[in-house]
Amino acid sequence: MSKKIIALALAALAPAAALAPATAMAADSNVTIYGIIDYGFVSRTGNKADRLKGGRTGSLNEFAGGVSGGNRIGFKGSEDLGNGLKAIFEIEFGFKGDDTKGTTFNYNRHSWVGLTGGFGTVLGGRVDGARYSFIGKYDPFKNQTVANAASIFGYTSHLGQADRADNAVVYISPDFGGFKVLGAYSKSLLSQEGIGAAAGQNIKTGDSPLYAIAAMYDAGGLSATLDYENLKIYGAPGVGDAKWDIFVAGASYDFKVVKLSGYYEQTKGKQAARGQKGEGWLLGVSAPIGPVSVMASYAEGRDKSDDALDRGDCKKFGVGAEYSLSKRTALYTTYARINNDNRSACAITLSGSANSGNAAATAAGNTAAYGRSGFDLGVRHAF
Repeated sequence: MSKKIIALALAALAPAAALAPATAMAADSNVTIYGIIDYGFVSRTGNKADRLKGGRTGSLNEFAGGVSGGNRIGFKGSEDLGNGLKAIFEIEFGFKGDDTKGTTFNYNRHSWVGLTGGFGTVLGGRVDGARYSFIGKYDPFKNQTVANAASIFGYTSHLGQADRADNAVVYISPDFGGFKVLGAYSKSLLSQEGIGAAAGQNIKTGDSPLYAIAAMYDAGGLSATLDYENLKIYGAPGVGDAKWDIFVAGASYDFKVVKLSGYYEQTKGKQAARGQKGEGWLLGVSAPIGPVSVMASYAEGRDKSDDALDRGDCKKFGVGAEYSLSKRTALYTTYARINNDNRSACAITLSGSANSGNAAATAAGNTAAYGRSGFDLGVRHAF
């Protein structure tokens, strides 16, 4: 199966953002409006136009929105149903912020509705992705800025990175002293069920069911996550179905003066995707110095496929700082650099692969990726 087809199989489910509303909302009916608007300057360059610039030349200097945090506006709320039971919902839209392409709110980041109580939380809809969310949890740059790590892992794993999952149901257990279990299932990860089949094909062709189970611990200064996901894509006759096993582990410890974090993932293809293997890891550090936070990370992605022509390594180093003007407003700056071996062409993207949702998003042939080094400087306000 070609990389283009395989790129449709994106990572997974588990709404990290969905964990908060179940505990943060007031007991009575309410609706909260929230959002982020971010704007900055980004420069990307490199000296190998053929591989890291997709054959293009020169430096790319631009003003961009959503550099350190995707621009968004959202609505969340709850209704007290009595006996400890609540109905909860959240709807979040993204917007460009720096040009007029598309509509004002040009895509649905996530939208879900559910119930929460002593049994835990159950919700359904379009939810935040597990693998992508867990990388963001342990990446000091939260999968944003030119230093994001998700794009590297998306490229070398053949699976890309998706920040959202469609057609999903999720269960989150109660908190047992900082320990939670999450289970999630998507009938078709990337689009509505049954729309990918052509005449004469099984109606399931093109559907991408996925299930995930994760164990999470967050208490004191320690955070740890283990996640397993199984993804399938129903193939057309003569192509066959493709399957992947995805394993994720992450941990961090906040010593107050410094926070250390690590992340590891492994992907393995089966059936039509047999022979495709990927591995990635990240080490990160962040430290508060008064109103300033400094961050650094090193990420490496390895394509370990059986086909030697597919194998390749990408290495990425990032360093940055953020100055808090208030609890809601911050200035930031980041620098990142990528090194590739002679089989890879990873290039700098602004926010992982989330904007395009496929494995090619971090490759130099994609218009969203450019150059081997990047710099950004901007301001972010949350409301």
